[in-house]
Amino acid sequence: MSQQSEPAADHSGLRQWRQALWRRWLNRRIPPASILALSHRNVFILPSRTGWVFAALLLVMLLTAINYQNSLIYGLTFWLLSMGLSSMWLTFRNLSGLTLSAGQAHPVFCGDTIGLPVQLSSDGWCAGLTLGYSGNDKVEASVPPGQPQSLILPVTTRQRGRLKIRRLLIQSRYPFGLFTAWSWVALDYRVIIYPEPLASAAVLSGDDTGTDPDLTQRPETSAGDEPDGLRDYRPGDSLRRIAWKQSARTGDLRSFDTVSESGICCWFDWASLEGMDAETRLSHLTHWVVAAAAEDGHYGLRLPALTLQPGQGEQHRRECLEALALWGDV
Repeated sequence: MSQQSEPAADHSGLRQWRQALWRRWLNRRIPPASILALSHRNVFILPSRTGWVFAALLLVMLLTAINYQNSLIYGLTFWLLSMGLSSMWLTFRNLSGLTLSAGQAHPVFCGDTIGLPVQLSSDGWCAGLTLGYSGNDKVEASVPPGQPQSLILPVTTRQRGRLKIRRLLIQSRYPFGLFTAWSWVALDYRVIIYPEPLASAAVLSGDDTGTDPDLTQRPETSAGDEPDGLRDYRPGDSLRRIAWKQSARTGDLRSFDTVSESGICCWFDWASLEGMDAETRLSHLTHWVVAAAAEDGHYGLRLPALTLQPGQGEQHRRECLEALALWGDV
């Protein structure tokens, strides 16, 4: 049994070594970038399956012409050969000069499909293009001269944190399908993948004064049923909190200050999830943050070596989710 497992382990190690060597060479040849122009340095070309059949046919025709000393077959063979060489140049030129730009992608939760925007532009006509990431659906496109085209490439996320740079395969067999020209492009998308939410009942921690938490509690209102004050609008404030009447009178956006900085709030605490591994804790905390933000709650987040003070609104939600996604610097 051990004699059989040792060759398998050696084969696996050799494959990993070759893959690592290929990636290092590719990173030197085509380094990651947010904008990349294709040229002779980063476009590869080889005969397609149809091209190999075409070459075999030319060889048979050449041997036939030599055997029968037939000038007509000679002429047809060399004419087809010239067409094949022209096809190789046209296929390469179809990709060379094409520029790819990475657009702005929006964060998603781990396990969801993220749409990565790519803009294609060229001074010449680029037809019959196929783009896609390994293991995901491919997208076809054509780029007219001077008319940039925007595409959304789907990628299924499998790990939280910063989106790992993956190689985009772009290829073309235009115009006759005899050759395949391709390139492995690493577009740099600066986007964060949030942990996958795991639904569960929230385990809340009180504030530092020992007060019992209440996610939706608000300070008492006055007899006129108005909030306890107004403050300047902050980016991320819920539209429900904007004082529209007062804002219309003054011309400046104002928000209801319904919760003071020292008011009652709740804490989502890493320590409250004892007995779970790190990824499971992060998934539970992510679900609680999303649920609290949906209710416009006032909440804080405690992680090992990181504490986010209580707050609310879209900006606070994004900061909490980014902290959960980047915890441990995955």
